[in-house]
Amino acid sequence: MSNEDRQKMWEERVAQWRASGLSQRAYAIEHGFPIRQVGYWVRRLAKVSSVPSLLPVRVAPAAPLVATISLRNERGWTLSLPSEVPASWLGELMRAL
Repeated sequence: MSNEDRQKMWEERVAQWRASGLSQRAYAIEHGFPIRQVGYWVRRLAKVSSVPSLLPVRVAPAAPLVATISLRNERGWTLSLPSEVPASWLGELMRAL
């Protein structure tokens, strides 16, 4: 088996281990692999895959925050109003409460 074939085989095995949710030890025992060999390939493939690469990025504008004004009463009710409410209307409301 060539080194390239061996690496591809272990890439598949490591991917299966990650998807399994098992510990390295449990995965190795379940599949009959030497425990140290699984750890070796996990480390080796992590070094290979850690080569930095460029990824496409799209910057989108952030959604506007909707600010609210919340009025809470000691009786337990809460009134939430949009922040665009005119101050004069809010003052009238507060006087009425």
